[in-house]
Amino acid sequence: MADLFKIVKYEGDNSTFIWRSGVEDFNTGTQLIVHESQEAIFFMNGQALDLFGPGRHTLETQNIPLIRKFLSKPTNEQTPFHCQVYFINKAEQMSIKWGTDSQVQYMEPTYKFPLKIGASGEMSLRVEDSRKLLVKLLGTEKSLDKTGLTQMFRVFLMAKVKPYLAQTMQSSEFGIFEVDSHMGELSTNLHKQLIPDFADYGLSLERFFVTTIVKPDGDKAYESFQDIHIRQYADVANAQLRQQVGIIDQQTSAQKMVIESAAMAQKRAQEGYTYQSERAYDVAEKVAQNEGTGNFSSAGIGLGMMGGIAGGMGAMVAGITNDAVAPVDLKSPASTTAPTGSDDMTIFKQKLEKLKLMKDAGMLSNEEFDEEKKKMLNSL
Repeated sequence: MADLFKIVKYEGDNSTFIWRSGVEDFNTGTQLIVHESQEAIFFMNGQALDLFGPGRHTLETQNIPLIRKFLSKPTNEQTPFHCQVYFINKAEQMSIKWGTDSQVQYMEPTYKFPLKIGASGEMSLRVEDSRKLLVKLLGTEKSLDKTGLTQMFRVFLMAKVKPYLAQTMQSSEFGIFEVDSHMGELSTNLHKQLIPDFADYGLSLERFFVTTIVKPDGDKAYESFQDIHIRQYADVANAQLRQQVGIIDQQTSAQKMVIESAAMAQKRAQEGYTYQSERAYDVAEKVAQNEGTGNFSSAGIGLGMMGGIAGGMGAMVAGITNDAVAPVDLKSPASTTAPTGSDDMTIFKQKLEKLKLMKDAGMLSNEEFDEEKKKMLNSL
């Protein structure tokens, strides 16, 4: 006699998608145990009759009709009904490797040249429709694990991934030389395109990652455009670097000037003179070097400026104007010969130039300059 009551439960591992129980041809009252993240499908005479979720189930007349005792005698107590249970693991299966078996050609979008690439990565799958997966893939096999599923889907993946990869790369905004920094975007695009294809087999493509792009290293066209691409960014980087260095040099020079000016101002304050005084020294030096006449007038201007720096400009200005209007001593041997009109004009021009130097140095105001000039004109 066949056992009246049996226990049917999953005895596979977690990497298995579908596993068929070794307990077959059981009778009414058999206990079916389905774990969490599993489903069980009851088959009789090659037909999937019912789907059981997690829990403990008693197989009763709705699954196995009570006609067994009437038909068992002619078959020597063996039931003519062939009963089986398939367990489907609905947990997400991760780290499933995939890769293109050959390179796919497309037109590189940035530089517009034909290019061949390959790709590989990982994906994770979960059973979404147990009945559809069982009917479409398993057939009469006893089990289906990750390795078997990968082998079954190898041709399928190549037929789908390769054109999707070419289309995505050709229509993308990034080129082959930037693809490494856009792996996430590429993976997302391919994932979206592959979801409906896996759904046709009752599978949910939970995750899809592109981890490697196989580039055509050694190809002359590829390496030529790679060199152009690198030089393009290198030239821009060098130009930006030179610009930054130039700005730094200018800032350094300006800062140096500020520091030197501050040091000079501190030196003047400690030595008790101002910028105007320093300019007056410069004017005095120019006047002293003036070879216009080499006479007492030039010496008087130079000495007067130096004296003006020490004690004021009044005496110096007076000296200039007094020279211009000083009476001529007829008894003096030096004045026996009266100066001609051209000599007077030469002396006047020299004194006027010296007054202009004093005005430019800030030692005379415009009003004072005009007044002294007027006195000199009146003396002619």
